[in-house]
Amino acid sequence: MSYQTLKILHIAGLALTFMGLAGVLGMKMNGGGRPKRHWVFFVVHGVGLLLLLASGFGLVDRLGLMRGTRALPGWVQAKLVIWLLAGAAVSLASRLSRYAELVLLFFTALVVAGAWLAITKPF
Repeated sequence: MSYQTLKILHIAGLALTFMGLAGVLGMKMNGGGRPKRHWVFFVVHGVGLLLLLASGFGLVDRLGLMRGTRALPGWVQAKLVIWLLAGAAVSLASRLSRYAELVLLFFTALVVAGAWLAITKPF
């Protein structure tokens, strides 16, 4: 796949992941009941995470960072930590809806940190 296609998939994965998180948070803030389609937000979140991971490793490969036996650069490792936090964030959205402002701030911080690492590649 081309670098541009992988980038588009990566951004789509980012959008799906955080739309799913926002949907879960909104659903819980709206009373926490289980509407018929509550699972849609969890599925969207999971599909987004898979797209992020697969396209992210594709991008790392396209940059030539997976060749040889050396470890991945620090910025890639940091993005993997952000990916793990984004995966666990569905639990925050689901259980801490009473702190919605802080949870949304946390989601924003994850996106900003990931973007900063991708653009600057500081380490």
